[in-house]
Amino acid sequence: MKLIHREEGKLKLSPQSLEDLWYLTKIVSVGDIVEGHSFRSFKAEGRNRPVTTEKKKVKLELKLDNVEFSESVNKLRLTGIILSGSPEEYVSFGEHHTLDVELGENFVLKKRLSTMEESFLQEALKKSAKTKIGVVVMDEHAARLARIDVRGVKFAGEIENKANKHDPKNFDSLQASYFLELAKAIEGEDTIVIAGPGFARDNFKKFLGEKKPELLKKAYFEHCSTAEESGVYELLKNRVLERVMKNQRIAMEFGLLEDLKMHIGKEDGLVAYGVESVESAVDYNAAEKLLVLDELVRTDAKANALVEKARLKGAELVIFDSEDSAGREFEAFKIAALLRFKIR
Repeated sequence: MKLIHREEGKLKLSPQSLEDLWYLTKIVSVGDIVEGHSFRSFKAEGRNRPVTTEKKKVKLELKLDNVEFSESVNKLRLTGIILSGSPEEYVSFGEHHTLDVELGENFVLKKRLSTMEESFLQEALKKSAKTKIGVVVMDEHAARLARIDVRGVKFAGEIENKANKHDPKNFDSLQASYFLELAKAIEGEDTIVIAGPGFARDNFKKFLGEKKPELLKKAYFEHCSTAEESGVYELLKNRVLERVMKNQRIAMEFGLLEDLKMHIGKEDGLVAYGVESVESAVDYNAAEKLLVLDELVRTDAKANALVEKARLKGAELVIFDSEDSAGREFEAFKIAALLRFKIR
């Protein structure tokens, strides 16, 4: 979850994951007032043309009478009475409307959170704070380092390449030193995006393959037009980093799937799957990680209650997206738990 702005009785939020959408169902309630952007249909009439229906983007304030994690797609549907909006000519005050809050979209919640709602928000923010990506934009002259997290971009300095083609005798050793210094600077990152406009990026990739293969496994190589700080923002604008984070997420899901299948194969009692078995594990406080398919959370009240119970007992929640490859494979289980200890 990204908390963009907060003041007394007002929060600007942006969900970043499926878990965030679930958390929002626990924070946003019937009777709350929300504000966001949407599209409204209106009839356009012309003197010499037939009546047509057009859609216009509007900013709306709603008083909610329904909040749901959509049954068909991964979005939060906020339905209520229109209190205000702009441009006013496209807004019908008092009518019902639905704001669809999707991943990465901002909306404003106007309320003072209860103690329980605040705990849900802080939990979501804490989970999102763990998501970080290291970024390098580089060319034959220098490399600039940055880190992307839920709070934005933080630049972390520059490493200069002292290799010069006019000094062929020392070129290879100086370039190797440049690459080695850069490798040391990024070795603590879990995920790294390395981008640039020319061959330096490709040469660094070759260097990592030969000297630092463990780093190469964590790296994504992309194109950007400059090795300046603006190159990092170019990657953001072109949604390259968003795609990498999505791939990172899928890799994490596949890792959990492999853990699940490994424990099933070993018959070591450290896994539970199916609603009844998982509920039993949760009751014994044995569930360390709760894995659940998004469709089940959206459509099954019993499963949703089980997710809430597991969360209160300290289990880490992971919601699988049924639209991606890991989610399609997890569909055979729908709900499962990796256990701290055997319960029988």
